[in-house]
Amino acid sequence: MSSTVRKLVYGIFERLARKEMAELEDDCKNPRQAQWRKLAEIMKLNGETVFGKEHSFSSVNSISDYQNATQISDYEKFRPYIDRMWQGEKQILTAEHPFMYATTSGTMGQSKYIPVTPSYIKEFRKASVASGYFTLKSFPGIVNGVTLSVFSPAEEGRSADGTPYGAISGGLYLREPWLVKKYISPIPYQVYLIKDYESKYYALLRCALALPLTTFYTLNPSTIVMLLKKLDKFAPSLIKDIAEGTCNSPSPLGSETMEAIKPFLSKDPERARYLSSLLEKGQFRPEKIWPQLQVVCCWTKASAAFYIKDFPEYFGNTPITEVSYGASEGRGSISMGDGRQLLAIRSHFFEFIPESEIDSPTPSILLADELSVGQNYYILFSTAAGLYRYHINDVIKVVGMHHNCPLIEFQYKGGNISSFTGEKLTELQVTQAMQSALKETNSSCRFFTLLPEFRPQPHYKLLLEFEPEQGGAQKQAQSVLESFERHLCNLNEEYKTKRNSQRLDPPELALLKTGAYENLRRKLSSAGTPDAQIKFSHLNPKDEIRSYFEEQASISEPREFAEEHQ
Repeated sequence: MSSTVRKLVYGIFERLARKEMAELEDDCKNPRQAQWRKLAEIMKLNGETVFGKEHSFSSVNSISDYQNATQISDYEKFRPYIDRMWQGEKQILTAEHPFMYATTSGTMGQSKYIPVTPSYIKEFRKASVASGYFTLKSFPGIVNGVTLSVFSPAEEGRSADGTPYGAISGGLYLREPWLVKKYISPIPYQVYLIKDYESKYYALLRCALALPLTTFYTLNPSTIVMLLKKLDKFAPSLIKDIAEGTCNSPSPLGSETMEAIKPFLSKDPERARYLSSLLEKGQFRPEKIWPQLQVVCCWTKASAAFYIKDFPEYFGNTPITEVSYGASEGRGSISMGDGRQLLAIRSHFFEFIPESEIDSPTPSILLADELSVGQNYYILFSTAAGLYRYHINDVIKVVGMHHNCPLIEFQYKGGNISSFTGEKLTELQVTQAMQSALKETNSSCRFFTLLPEFRPQPHYKLLLEFEPEQGGAQKQAQSVLESFERHLCNLNEEYKTKRNSQRLDPPELALLKTGAYENLRRKLSSAGTPDAQIKFSHLNPKDEIRSYFEEQASISEPREFAEEHQ
C-alpha cells in the first residue's frame, strides 16, 4: 500500500512541477527580464518597511535605480535591523515578520540570525521543485523507495519576542506536506532532536535499515561518512535489533522518540539474516544493504571532494550527484541532476563581482546575462528575507550556459575562512580564541597558526612557538590547546556542533622550534620582502609558509585531554 501511495505522491509532484519547469525554461532564455521581475517583486513586497523607506524602494523602477539606492553589504550592516526584529519590532527589513531565524556563523565571532519568512520559503521552494524534478527525471528509480535525509533541529532557542531560531534545514522539513514526510522522507523528526549524538546516529540507522532506501540526501558528505562509520561500529547491535524488533541505542531514548519510531521496530528475522550474511562476508555496505539505492546527493566540490573520493568503497557504482549550492542566506542554484548547477534566477535577485576586482573601490557589478564562462565571481543575493545586495563572501565559477543563463560551481569562501564540514572558521575567531586562551592560562607565545588537516580524519593542527624563557612548554601548550578549543567553540557554534557530532576530530598540537618565526622573517627580509609586508596568517597560511612551519615542528601529538564537548 505504501509503495502505491509513494508512487502516487511522486506522480502528483511531477505534474505540479511541469508549470514551474516551463516557466524556468522561458526565463533562462531571457534572464535579465526574469531577474528584474524578481527584484520588482521584492521591492513591492518590502517597500513600506523601515529599510525600504530608507532606501526609496517605492521609487525603484529599474535595476540601476536599485543599485544606486542600496549599497553592497555584509551581515554586520544588517545586524542592527535584525536586532530590532529580534525584539519584536515589525516592518523593519521585511513586511512579513519571520516565523523563524536560521542560524549560521558570523565573521565577528557572533552568530548570524537570518530572517525566514513565508515569501522567502517560496523562493527556496522554486529551486527545490526544479531540482527535484531534474533529479526524478535523471533517476526515475527513486520512486521505488524513500529518501534518507539528514538535517538539524529547527529550534535551538527563542528570540526576545519568542520567535524560534535554529537550522533552516529543519525548518524546511517541518513545512513539507505531510504526504512527503510520511511516504518520501519518513524518518521521524523526533530522531533529529536526540541530544546524544551516538544515540541519534544509532536511531537514524535503525530506522533506515527498516526502509527501502533509494536516495541518500544531505548537503555535507562528511555527515554521510560519519553515518557509515557508525554503521560499521553498531552493525551487530543493529542487526540484533532488526531481528528482535527493538532499538537498543547507546543511551535510552525518550518516550516520545520511542513512540515516533515504533512503526520501524517490527521484528524482521529475514532482513536480519540477510544483513548478518553481509556482515560475515565483509559486505556490510550501503550498495548491498539497500540494493535498490539509486543516487547519493550531496556537496561534491571544493573541500567536500575529500570525502567523495572514498565513496566508491561504500557505494560501489551508485551515482553521486551534486546538490544545489546555497546557504541559510539564500538558494544559489538548481541541481539539474547530471552534475550541472543552474543559477536559481526565479528564486532571488543576483549580482556578481569579478574575483579579480573584489578589492577595487569601484568594482564591476555584473548581472546574470553578463557573465563569462570560465571566470570566477563573488555572488551577491537580494532576497525576500530582507538581505539586499548581500555579500555572502562566496566565490562561484561560471562553467557553462543553459540557454542564456549561467551554470555555476561553488569554489570557496572568499578571504581567510576554513570549512571542512560547514564550520566556516574565520581567522578573526581563531585569533580571538588564542588571545583568550593565553590570558586564561597566563601564557605567552611568539607565534601560532592553525592548519586544516584531512588525514587520518578531518581536524585542525595548532602550531605554537612559545617564548624561550617559558618553562614546561609541553605541559603549558596542552593547557593552551584545551583553553583555545573551548573558546573557539564559544565563538563558533557550528565548529562546536561539528566537534560534538564527531565530524571533526580533536585538534592536534605541535610545538615549533625556538626561533622558527624569527628565522622565517629574516629569510624573507633577506630575499627583499619589505618588513611591513611580512604577515603570516593565523589560519591556513599559504602553502610555502605552511611547509616551512611544519618542518620546524619539534613535537607533534594528538590532544589527550578529556572530551568535554563530546
